[in-house]
Amino acid sequence: MRLSNAVIPSEARDVLFVRRRTKRTASLAVLLAFAIGSLWTTQLAAQSERAKQVGMHIKCMCKGCDMTAGGCAHPGGAFSGPCDSAKAELRQIDDLLAQGKSEQQIIDAFVAQYGTIAYVEPPKHGFGLVAWIMPFFYFLLGLALVVFIVRKWAMRPAAASSAAPPSHNEVLDRARAQAARETED
Repeated sequence: MRLSNAVIPSEARDVLFVRRRTKRTASLAVLLAFAIGSLWTTQLAAQSERAKQVGMHIKCMCKGCDMTAGGCAHPGGAFSGPCDSAKAELRQIDDLLAQGKSEQQIIDAFVAQYGTIAYVEPPKHGFGLVAWIMPFFYFLLGLALVVFIVRKWAMRPAAASSAAPPSHNEVLDRARAQAARETED
């Protein structure tokens, strides 16, 4: 039920006016906070997704999972999800992305900070090229070894005992004769 302005004293009217204004201001502030918050989390999620993409090329430095910083999940541990080291690396990547650094500059910064262990895969130049070439070299070496062994087996002469006629052996003949005499009795 609404009372007319004439019945309410002026002090009460002022209090009601202030309360209504406070409620409207609070409602507006909450709406504004939600709007800004959703825009901020959308921007943060997009930046964090880019950090995860770059983090897939950098190793997690926790020394417990041997995964990438972007894919660290600690499977089978007490918890499942990125470890504190991976989270710190992703924050650092976010900061470097915010500074406008490229993916290669970020990887180079991590290599400068942690050394070559920061690489998930070795670089395809310099000494790292050896790690890319060696599997092919070992494959070819193994293939050559298998071909060599198969050829050696194929070229082996036939067994001498199966091709040659049985030789005359006096000891064997005497043993057979003795066995025949003993079994006839």
